[in-house]
Amino acid sequence: MIYRFRRDWLVVLLTLVVVAITIYVMFDVYFMKDDMVDRIVAPIVFAVIYTLALRTPRYFYIEKDLIIVKFFLGSKVLEGIRSVRPIGKAELKRCARTFGNGGLMGYTGYFRSKELGDFQMLAVRKDELALVTLDSGKQYVINYPGELLDKSKEQ
Repeated sequence: MIYRFRRDWLVVLLTLVVVAITIYVMFDVYFMKDDMVDRIVAPIVFAVIYTLALRTPRYFYIEKDLIIVKFFLGSKVLEGIRSVRPIGKAELKRCARTFGNGGLMGYTGYFRSKELGDFQMLAVRKDELALVTLDSGKQYVINYPGELLDKSKEQ
């Protein structure tokens, strides 16, 4: 079944600010006759920012033993699921982002924590989160519907 999550207000605000700044910079570079370096660097920065944004989750397809995280550009298939457990914001406060995106259209990237170990986060908001552990030992923090977590606790 497909599950969609609304983005946090902070994600929406940060995305709007970055889009506005990027449009302003591109306008400034091309119409205000800046030097050639700006004309080369600005599109590269623009492309990197928007490629990262396109790799944020759009929706989650969740079945008993399969999770597909669909991005605007591509998807991530999580198979061989060993466990799924709820995770709270408090557990994420002590995490360090080693590489990734902390708010532009979502929260994606690689993180490290003493409690959780190394994991990849693929989320658009910081509530209704679950830690998915695969048979391979890889861990992912994704948005996961609360009603499914409640059902798995009951079984």
